[in-house]
Amino acid sequence: MKKALLFLAIGLANLSFAQDLVILHTNDIHSHVNGLAPETAYTPLVADNDPTMGGFSRIAGFIKAQKEKYGDKVVVVDGGDFLMGTLFQTLETETGFQLNLMKRVGYDYVTLGNHEFDLGANKLATIIENNKRLGEIPMILSTNYVFAKDGSDSQLVEEFKNGTILQYSIIQKNGFKIGLFGLMGLDANEAIAGYFNVTFDKIHSVAKKTAVYLKNVEKVDMVVVLSHSGVTMTKNGKWEGEDYQMAKAVPEIDLIIGGHTHSELPKMVSVGNRVIVQSGSMGKNVGRLAISFDQEKKPVVNYSLIPMDDNVVGDSSIQNLIDEKGKYIDQQLLSGLGIQSRQPLFETSFELTMDDKKPEPSNLGPFVSDAVYYHLNEMNNEKVDMTIIATGVIRHNIVAGKQNISDIFNVMPLGKGEGLIPGSPLGKIYITGNELKKVMELILAVYHTKVNYYLYATGMQLTYNPKKGIFRKISEIGIGTEEEGYRKVSFSKRDKTLYSIAANKYILSFIGALKKMSFGFVDVVWKNSDGSVIRDNNFLIDLDKKEVGIQDAKEWLALLDYVRSFPDMNGNGIPDMPEVYKTKVNNFTISK
Repeated sequence: MKKALLFLAIGLANLSFAQDLVILHTNDIHSHVNGLAPETAYTPLVADNDPTMGGFSRIAGFIKAQKEKYGDKVVVVDGGDFLMGTLFQTLETETGFQLNLMKRVGYDYVTLGNHEFDLGANKLATIIENNKRLGEIPMILSTNYVFAKDGSDSQLVEEFKNGTILQYSIIQKNGFKIGLFGLMGLDANEAIAGYFNVTFDKIHSVAKKTAVYLKNVEKVDMVVVLSHSGVTMTKNGKWEGEDYQMAKAVPEIDLIIGGHTHSELPKMVSVGNRVIVQSGSMGKNVGRLAISFDQEKKPVVNYSLIPMDDNVVGDSSIQNLIDEKGKYIDQQLLSGLGIQSRQPLFETSFELTMDDKKPEPSNLGPFVSDAVYYHLNEMNNEKVDMTIIATGVIRHNIVAGKQNISDIFNVMPLGKGEGLIPGSPLGKIYITGNELKKVMELILAVYHTKVNYYLYATGMQLTYNPKKGIFRKISEIGIGTEEEGYRKVSFSKRDKTLYSIAANKYILSFIGALKKMSFGFVDVVWKNSDGSVIRDNNFLIDLDKKEVGIQDAKEWLALLDYVRSFPDMNGNGIPDMPEVYKTKVNNFTISK
């Protein structure tokens, strides 16, 4: 009996000890204020075994329960890329929404990810100011952002000057002093569209300087980094990535809360006495760190990953705010397309997926490139030879079930063109067969380490040998489709035949930057159909040349057009995904 009481006393002491500080964290939410997917099944306020995950209503309900239990010991943070990914992003530059919503949900701190800069530094400042007009927002931490020398980010610089964005912050929690700062890594920095002048310092030197200052000068008990950099596991089961390297290089750090790589870590990664965590993406999980401090005030961390599924009771006040904004999107955006947000637009009995670590085989990638090809050639008479889609712009798989407009948009949500309609605009360029071969050779050489740049294509058939060296892999390229028959492409520099490529603005800018990336080996000159060099933004596709300005073509609207063309196979009035997409295929042919 005495032994049992002793164990009980020890257990109660440990339980109390483990409650010195509770940190709740997310990353890479990408504006998924509602659950996914399909969104038509999302019922956050009712426990009805719905299959969806995430949503701010559920996250708010979980945070509220934790704060009721642990009070002022709770800190809530996000590791960046909280914006860009759903139709709700259209509100940000008009009225603002999400940062204010996150504060209402319970977030204390966020750091900036690369997708916060999808519209440029000054547009980010506009988004921040719009949200501040709605009320409080979380404190924004950005420690290694470099002010542009040409002043092109002047509006964002003001957010640093007025204290909205801080390089670090110190808080007192339960008698302990916690120092926090935020970083963006090199890979995330490189993912920012090249037509924006956005620069970040190297994370190791900034992390070292800041962590040492916080520990030695400010005398904090714990240093926490919100790092939009990432950690991944190799095929050999070893950890790597910028966060892992930073943890090795900076022993003054205690905790790295990561983002960018969308890594769902059920267990924390330990590097000496440093800890790295990451919750996955899209709000599907919330990470929970129960931290105790020993007699020397050294932190001891207990970690768990909590799924935001139907078992989590949502917060009705948060969902009401989201639903009200949803009605505004219906009125301002979707009414012009003749659809409503909850309306089923197509259904599928099988999943369409793309593995963002190994993009082939896939049925989602070919479906998307086929959709853009159909949209331009069949619906809008653009007559492009080929469409190319990069894995990095495909953000969601399509699950089985009835799909609404959000499920369509969420597949390809990134970027913005002119006007209210979101999405990166599509453009068209012409290049020679020799240039096309060089582009694809480079893609096939680098995509194993930069998977986001792997391309799916419709209208191009490519045969290659992956065992051969760079610029020697491709043996043949054919232009056309299987139904039409392929036209063999000449790789000769003397052959000036031009082939048209349609892709979004981001990918075409990437192709234009290949000369620098390949140290001059790949020099692609964008051309018009007559061979003249394209200037400025004259490559953008204008779907209605009678109207003033450019009427942008968008990838997600191409998906909408394509699924609307599908037959209704079961007679319920909803188009069905064709069986041809049930099978995953390799995009290109591998030769022996």
